[in-house]
Amino acid sequence: MSALAGRRILITGISRGVGFETARSFLAEGAELVGTASDPARLEAARRALDPEGRRLTVVAADLTDPSAPEVIARAARERWGALDVLFNNAGVQLDGSARGLLDGTEAVFERSLDVNLRAPYRLCRACLPLLLEGREPRIVMVSSGAGNFESMRSPGIASYRLSKWALNGLTMLLATELAGKVAVNAFDPGWVKTDLGGPNAPGTPVESARGALALVTLPFSETGKFWKDGSEIPF
Repeated sequence: MSALAGRRILITGISRGVGFETARSFLAEGAELVGTASDPARLEAARRALDPEGRRLTVVAADLTDPSAPEVIARAARERWGALDVLFNNAGVQLDGSARGLLDGTEAVFERSLDVNLRAPYRLCRACLPLLLEGREPRIVMVSSGAGNFESMRSPGIASYRLSKWALNGLTMLLATELAGKVAVNAFDPGWVKTDLGGPNAPGTPVESARGALALVTLPFSETGKFWKDGSEIPF
């Protein structure tokens, strides 16, 4: 039996990179998906590549920073299934460029980093919680980064990105405590991989990240409030 047979999963940012390969992996394991991305053309190209017959993937074009987006996305899952088993908050940005720290970067980059990497997942969790509570062993996955763990807060560079992911890890822990026994909530480090975000010099690939994502969503439901990479727990 496929590892995700019949599982109802919502993934953000599926049009490329880790999101695309994770969606491909989940579909291969029998899942049904709702997938989002902000660029309608890229999203439609991803849909054709992932599910050309349109049987197991529904797509929703949405800018996750738009206050109306969470309800639009949740409505798509509600209309399709009436419940949700996994919310996989994958979409993220790294906008710091050459800035060495928060104070020599721009306020616009700081705000956009928090909007996409923290506020958007928070709002989507709130919108999808009623559906998750109707799901089977429901889970929330926050795609974080090793660049946002505690030790990395002492490192220079990509400061807005680091801070947004550190805050996302905090959100993971808070929600895991609040939803204990109801929804498992974990953070996921996909590694430094060759994507538009990670750049061409990254050592890993999105396919490798997708393997780690599959390992995480198939862990026992009792595993919650932790940080995972490649199927193993790592420190926050």
